[in-house]
Parts: sequence; C-alpha cells; structure tokens
Amino acid sequence: MDVPPDEGGGLGAARRVVVVGAGGLGTVYGAALARSGADVQLLARRAHAEAIQRTGCVEVRQPEARFTVALRAQWRPERIEPADTVVLMTKSHDTVRALAGLEHIAPEVQVAVSFQNGVEKDRLLAQWCGADRVIGAMSMVGGTLDAPGRVSHTLLGTSYLGELPRGLTPRVRALGADLQAGGMPVGCSERIRAIEWSKLVHAGPSMTITALPRLPFHQALQDPGMADLYVRLLREGAAVAAGDPDAVPLEDLPGMFPVHKLSTIERGEAVEIVRGFGRRMQEAGSTNVITSMLRDLQNGRRLELDAVHGFLVDEAQRLGLDVLYSRACLELLQALDPHALKATA
Repeated sequence: MDVPPDEGGGLGAARRVVVVGAGGLGTVYGAALARSGADVQLLARRAHAEAIQRTGCVEVRQPEARFTVALRAQWRPERIEPADTVVLMTKSHDTVRALAGLEHIAPEVQVAVSFQNGVEKDRLLAQWCGADRVIGAMSMVGGTLDAPGRVSHTLLGTSYLGELPRGLTPRVRALGADLQAGGMPVGCSERIRAIEWSKLVHAGPSMTITALPRLPFHQALQDPGMADLYVRLLREGAAVAAGDPDAVPLEDLPGMFPVHKLSTIERGEAVEIVRGFGRRMQEAGSTNVITSMLRDLQNGRRLELDAVHGFLVDEAQRLGLDVLYSRACLELLQALDPHALKATA
C-alpha cells in the first residue's frame, strides 16, 4: 500500500544532504531538498560546480515555472563535508568509484538512498555505509543539465520510497516529506522492492527499443516490431523478478506502463496496449522524449548496460532461466557502445 509522507515535514533544516553525481536529475533532487530547508551539497562535474559556487545557487526550469535555489557544490570529493543523508545519482557504472572517494563521510550517514535504475544500487550503497542505513527508492522524475548552473525539471513524476525489502518507518516518511515540501510528489510504499523491480523490467525494454533503431520513444512504441520486442523483453524481465519473493507481484503504478498487466495478458493484446501508449504520446505532443540510453548513444557516452540489461541477464543465468531476447539485445547494445571493449580479430 502506498501512503503519503508525514504532513508537516521531516528533518527540514536539520537535514544535511550530499547529492552524489549531481547532473541534471541529481540537481533537481538537491534543489527540492534545499527548498525544504535542508543544507545541500552537490558533488558534480567541475563546470557545473564552479557555476554554482560563483552564484551560490542553481536555476531550475519547469514547464510552467522558473526559480533559483541556494545550495553548495563541489567537484572534489575530498572537500565534501559530513552529512546525515546521501542521495546517489551517478551513472550506474560510476557508482563504486564515486563512493570510494567519499569514505570520509560514510560514518555519519544515517540515510542513504539511490534513485538510479535497478536494484543493484541498494547493495552497492550497503557495502559503502551499511545495510541498516539504506532505504529503497524509485524515480519517475526527469531532469536535464541545460548548462552549468542551470537544469530543467522535465518530468514532474512521482518518487517512491520505502524500507528494504519492505516496510515503512518514520525515516522513510521524513525524507518523503522533505522532498514533497520541496515540490516533488512522493509516494511511500510498503513494497519498495517490487516497485524497484517494476521500473527495472520497464527500463530495459524502453532503452532497447529506442537505442537500437535510434527512435524517439513515441515512434518506437508505435512500431509493431518494436512494440512486440518491448513485450517479449518485459516478460523475460518479469520472469527474472519472480525469483525475488519481495518483487512479485509487480506493481502497476500511476504514470507508468502497467508492467504487471502486460506480463500476464495475451501477448497480442499487450502489444496493442504498448502501441496505444505511443499513439497517445504523439496526440499529446510528447514527441521529444528521448531515453537516457539513446541520448548517451547520440552523445558518444558509455551506455548504462551493467545495472539494467547486464544485471537481468546475469540474474537469469543464476536462476537457470532462458532470456534469449534480453541476451541478444545486450550483445547488440554492447556492440554499439563506443566505450565497450571490442573483440579484435
């Protein structure tokens, strides 16, 4: 059951926050917590951090609003000050390296949370600061870095929080209240592991059907072949999720594809539902939605394959499951990755 955060706020001004990997989306989360009264430090790339240092604030643009938020930023991890709350927002392949540079703040951390895709993120955070300090999370929020010191909050979706593998506690409700006080919708869930898996089994297919043919999301969804591939990949992911008793049944959440329904109904019907999503996106004018993997591919950046596609394939192997489509798509995406090690003749 999803419940709202505590009314009246959480730690507020008492909360000291470090956002690790504050690009566009990380800065959006940092700005929300700063607006709630928290003392926020961003660990960001140098140009972004220096721009914030010059003005003492970041500019946030939303579809119908624009505002500035006072916060601090650093690009040198050794200069990050101790905090009670850590929000991990790096690219998944940068997680271990980023946390290794912050060992000096780990002892004082009370709450660590990652809004990255996947479920492996929680294990990596636990290795860094202890499993008892980590809470689960999933994000349906969009953010882009427009220029150093300026970000766009492109998708005002919901953030979900909960204890791992399940449950609710005051610390979960308090962090949710602080995010909500900063202008971000929040749902606190007793089944956060299932919600994390639900996003994961959707993220892999979405990234695949856009990155391989290099199509915007609405076009990929409407294509009959890509819609069918989405359903096949989603069902392989759902079968892997079934190996985690805290992940099933999957959650059909507002604002997200009904992954549980799509994984259980007749495949042809599921394909038509997927194509319908694409048509409705086009009718609504949502024709510029580019998945993060396609954007990384277009910009020549390393693809985030390990935490989503790679994890699902490895977990399937551990469970003795045949995920033919997922494995083939992983190999195709690896071949496209400009930073992957390519086999030589």
